[in-house]
Amino acid sequence: MMRTISVAVVVALLGYNAVAAQAPAKIKAGAKIFIGPMADDFDSYIKAAIEKKKVPVTVVPARDQAEFELKGSAESQKAGAAKKVFMGSWHSDEQASISVTNIQTGDVVFAYSANKKSSAHGKQTTAEACAKHLKEEIEKAR
Repeated sequence: MMRTISVAVVVALLGYNAVAAQAPAKIKAGAKIFIGPMADDFDSYIKAAIEKKKVPVTVVPARDQAEFELKGSAESQKAGAAKKVFMGSWHSDEQASISVTNIQTGDVVFAYSANKKSSAHGKQTTAEACAKHLKEEIEKAR
């Protein structure tokens, strides 16, 4: 019985090492990231959020200088008349998603979606949520 368990543990560890070897490279602190133009000027919100949240990456101006590329999109839904009248809220609903791709391999190494209801600061709120989670991911890789 003990031998069967030992063999199962060894097989599981070997399988884990094979999967870990195939896993995409993590984003490390100091990585160079290119952020291209995005619809509704969301790229400027992401850049500002990365700076505000002190995400430990370097944003570079050209894709050929980068190790990773960040792409994303955002959508705002303004408060309707009913929400303004009945709830007294002028805040918009915001959705955003980003993905970070390793330029060399094409592997997506990070992805995140934010959905904020009644956001007082619009796209800034979702951009900061994306930046916060990107920072957490990088800090886990240390």
